[in-house]
Amino acid sequence: MTKLYARFLVAIVKLATGFLGRWRRLTVLARIHARLAPECTVTVNGISLTLLVPDRTSVYWPRHGFSSEPNTLSWIDGFREGDVFFDVGANIGAYTLYAAKARSVRVVAFEPNPFSFRVLVHNLQRNGVAENVTPLCLAADAATGPAPLFLKGTDAGSVGHFLGQGGGKENGFHVQTLAFSLDDLTKTTGLPRPNYLKIDVDGIELPILEGAKSLLSDTRLRSVLVETLTHDKQDREKIGALLGQCGLTPDPDWREDGSDNRLFVRAP
Repeated sequence: MTKLYARFLVAIVKLATGFLGRWRRLTVLARIHARLAPECTVTVNGISLTLLVPDRTSVYWPRHGFSSEPNTLSWIDGFREGDVFFDVGANIGAYTLYAAKARSVRVVAFEPNPFSFRVLVHNLQRNGVAENVTPLCLAADAATGPAPLFLKGTDAGSVGHFLGQGGGKENGFHVQTLAFSLDDLTKTTGLPRPNYLKIDVDGIELPILEGAKSLLSDTRLRSVLVETLTHDKQDREKIGALLGQCGLTPDPDWREDGSDNRLFVRAP
């Protein structure tokens, strides 16, 4: 029903502008598109956040994104003002926004999907936290260099993409992006070392961790929230072993919240 109604409205707009010249019509349609760009304001633990919702896929974030991971919100609520948070796989910025606005922390937000990245930057400006956040349209990986990013479509807020040579036609199409190991990035750019690290990247969590051993071993890093349950048992064991070698162990107080995340903490 919603698709049919949308098509009906589009047809009316096209009919109403059909008598205009080519460029004037295009200008009018562009202005209508800009003015109709939908936004949604939600309140999360008393914090008001406004998200741009440019397509059907991104409706998920204000509707379900925060309620789907209550433990992530509780974890962020433990941050202190002035802490540094790396959000790897920031998407359109839901948790980046919450951390920057609710806790006044400095966030480095990684999102290689250019369609989601555009919305991420818009959301930073719309919520007044752009000065607290460094948005990076690049990927994290085990090594530094160019890499293909396979995308399932052009919708912002989408998930299930694939970084590296293993993608295929079933992933849609690909764009070239620049991938960095987190160790290389922090060594060469002057970015601050994080106190907290979140990795949610649709299956390449392990390679990212392998490229961040120095960062993970730094005692300034207090905890890591990583999506693990999307991996098979062998990869989960590798993730746990690698983090253990760096001094991070599963949080004994972590409770199931329906998400695929697990928290690893450094002993005080």
